[in-house]
Parts: sequence; C-alpha cells; structure tokens
Amino acid sequence: MKRPDGITVIAVWHFVQALFILIGACSLLAIPLSGVFGEINDPIGEFWAGFGVTCGVVWLLVMGVALVLSGWGLLRMKQWARWLTFVLAIFGLFAFPVGTVIGALIIWYLLKEDTREAFEAAEGGMLPDEAFPVEEV
Repeated sequence: MKRPDGITVIAVWHFVQALFILIGACSLLAIPLSGVFGEINDPIGEFWAGFGVTCGVVWLLVMGVALVLSGWGLLRMKQWARWLTFVLAIFGLFAFPVGTVIGALIIWYLLKEDTREAFEAAEGGMLPDEAFPVEEV
C-alpha cells in the first residue's frame, strides 16, 4: 500500500504552517518588552502585558510543535497523526475564510473511506511498496 498523495500534501502544509507559526513566536519574543513596560506606569498593567506576551508565545510554540508532530506522523502513516490532524483542522475552521476552506477540505479528506483504510493498512504492518521492494527469486 502506498501513502496517498493527499496525505503528503497535508503533511507539507503542516510543515509550512509550523514554520510561519514558529517565526511568529520568535517575532513575539523579539518585542522589546522594556519599551512596552516603559509606557505602562502601573505594576498590574506590566504584569498583564508580560502575561499576554508569555501566553502568546506558549500558544504559538504548542501549535508549532503540534503541526510538526502531525506532519511527521502523517508521513509515517500513524493513526494518532490522523486524529491530531483532524483536531488541528477543527482549529483551522475558525481562521475565516481561507482556514475554514482548508480545514474543511482536510477534515473531508481524512474522513474518506480510502484514506481511513490506508491508515489502517499502515498500522496493520503493511508497509508502503517503496519501503521494501520485492525481489524476484
């Protein structure tokens, strides 16, 4: 059984998304917090500014890592990656309008019968044809 091309496309999409999200996390870390805190003359305001930046960085890092894991698992046809991708696609539905369309297409593709069968075959030990070529005796 060969890995479906759609799974490869989704995995590459997740790697591209992860790249941009992780760049966003680094950019958020690069915000000069001293400039933000210099404008705020209130200790409680400083706390909430730092808390907001910290939450943003943590969220972006978690999403970036989840996308990398999902892409890696999809390329290896792991069932857990199929479900992680399904959850990530549900999150993508809220990114109107492009994320909604892409998320819906990913959900539709992952729920197709032949896609489900490909993952079950891979989990059952049937490796892709290119992994171990058959030698004629």
